[in-house]
Amino acid sequence: MAYADFVKMYAADRKVSPESLLQAKPLSFPMSTNSRGEQMIEFLRSSLALELTGKRVLDIGCAYGGFSIALAKAGAVVSGVDVSKPFIDYAIVNASETAEVDFHVADASSVSIRKLFPKGSFDFIVLNDVLEHIYDTTGLISNLDWLLNETGRFYFKVPNAHSPRWAISEGHRKIFGLTLLDPDCWFHLYPKRASIFYRRLGYFQSIFEHYNFPKLLFVDQEAVFERFPQRKLDREFKELAKRARTFEYPNADVKVYLRQGISRFREEYLYDLENSDFGLVQFKYGSYFFTGFAGRPSAELSPIQPAVGIKGLGLVAERGSQHDLLAE
Repeated sequence: MAYADFVKMYAADRKVSPESLLQAKPLSFPMSTNSRGEQMIEFLRSSLALELTGKRVLDIGCAYGGFSIALAKAGAVVSGVDVSKPFIDYAIVNASETAEVDFHVADASSVSIRKLFPKGSFDFIVLNDVLEHIYDTTGLISNLDWLLNETGRFYFKVPNAHSPRWAISEGHRKIFGLTLLDPDCWFHLYPKRASIFYRRLGYFQSIFEHYNFPKLLFVDQEAVFERFPQRKLDREFKELAKRARTFEYPNADVKVYLRQGISRFREEYLYDLENSDFGLVQFKYGSYFFTGFAGRPSAELSPIQPAVGIKGLGLVAERGSQHDLLAE
């Protein structure tokens, strides 16, 4: 009954009927939390040599608890943290009588989390759709260095700042051009807090290595190497330029900022085509999300699927689970 109780609780808070939430196609993000958690477990098992039974796992940004519940059902000893108390309240109800999870309201980017968990408490950490919502990513990854043991690994999934698709229509707000503006300029197009920070691929590579996670395995979950020949990438940049010509700019300043952003973006793409391995170009501009694993120097990051090494990127494994994780 735990999931049913969670649905009732969420419906009461939103003043809608539980039936209306469950009849929606596709299910909303909150209502699909458990099924998405099950898909994540399938993805982990088909991507990495990872035994979850008895392993200590931390789900950072656990939200409604679906991933934490799935990890616990897979045999892991799970803790889930989120900065939002309402999320944790939902997660506790969702997990009740179904899975044993230790939920906490906590900021994983603050040193205060070190008071909650002793050094080296975890074997594995999940960062699913979290990094883009954290301004202080150095604080977060520094805390991962504290939280993980000497063979620790973590899973991450984060939107790609270099995706032309997100430039055409940003993934959260569905607004043209947001990813090409600095967050302090978002107010020109979106009146609320940015709360989303798009960062470059190299940013994550650098920060992971700096905090003692030099091992990196990307997963081509979106079949980018099959789906994005150069002509398709070229078409997306042409579509971006077309939208720029027809877009109704709210003021002259944002028109200048966006036009400059688009120009820099295209210039970098053309430079990469000339000077980089084309596999890197495909992954850098074709991926909607970067999905993969990082680990300690002594961590085992053995892909289940065939993998190739790409200059400037490292090891990239083929996708295992065929579920479309873009829906998360």
